[in-house]
Amino acid sequence: MGAQRAANTTRRQPRPAITLEAVTDAALRTLQRDGLDALSMRRLADELSIQAPSLYWYVRNKDELLDLLADALLADLRLDAHVRTDGDWQTELRDMMLEYRAYLLSKRDSGRVLAGRLQLGSHFLRHAEVILGAVRRAGFDDQDTADSLYSLTQYVQGFVLHETSPLSADVARGADPKEFLEAARERLAGLSPEEYPNVVAVGARLARPDIEARFTYGLDRLLDGLRSRLESRHRG
Repeated sequence: MGAQRAANTTRRQPRPAITLEAVTDAALRTLQRDGLDALSMRRLADELSIQAPSLYWYVRNKDELLDLLADALLADLRLDAHVRTDGDWQTELRDMMLEYRAYLLSKRDSGRVLAGRLQLGSHFLRHAEVILGAVRRAGFDDQDTADSLYSLTQYVQGFVLHETSPLSADVARGADPKEFLEAARERLAGLSPEEYPNVVAVGARLARPDIEARFTYGLDRLLDGLRSRLESRHRG
């Protein structure tokens, strides 16, 4: 009965004098200032100076709020600045994905918000149109074009999610990531080469701090694979 009365009270709340855009803007401010873990319906209501139940006029729960944020986070991204007309689609897509990663890194917890979430808002569709155009102009068929969009964007989002996550509990508590990696390299170097010959052979490279090189390596191999597929289709 108490839950029923609470639900009725929520439904009777007057509609607040705000807009869905204001809710989204407030959520973005809270996300960038306090982080995703601090974002809640109650915290957002405080940001808007309204009662928490009033938010349910606009979003039913935090998942719906994250749907809004997933698209709103992409509002200022400019992939179209990298469109080329010289036919070098591999460089075109590479530059777009480099731009995408840099942009996501500038937005706090964006990887966590975007990873695995498909929200067909206007900003997402605008960027999808640009990427799909580059792939189609290269000569890929429709299925490869669609799969390329997912592969490229999910690689970037997943990489950003990985590189913005703490390396360990110690790093999460404030330890220096570079010192953690140095200790990891020392531990790998001290392993038995008889028991772990391959790990020891590349251990220094496994724990290297050059995250930029890791990102571009993976991106270039992904693009190389797309080029190889396109060429094999043409030969076929």
